[in-house]
Amino acid sequence: MEAREIEKCIDKFGTDVYKFCIKLCINKEDVQDLYQQTFLKALESNINLNWEQNPKALFFSLSYNLFKSNIRKIARRNNIIQVININEEMKI
Repeated sequence: MEAREIEKCIDKFGTDVYKFCIKLCINKEDVQDLYQQTFLKALESNINLNWEQNPKALFFSLSYNLFKSNIRKIARRNNIIQVININEEMKI
């Protein structure tokens, strides 16, 4: 996808995609990261956008897939590394 197309998509349904990201994520930083990753992924991909069909659905699916991927990545990291609280360790 080209930058001009991405700009047009952001103008047309960027607000809807942002609201969708809000529903998926808990904090504001994660929402903003997911929103940016969604349009960056579209820019990096070789997707040809068909304006006759539902192009907004493409961005919703990109957002959802990136969200699921991030959740899986966090779960894998938590299985590999034991998370400890430093303050609890200091009480020894």
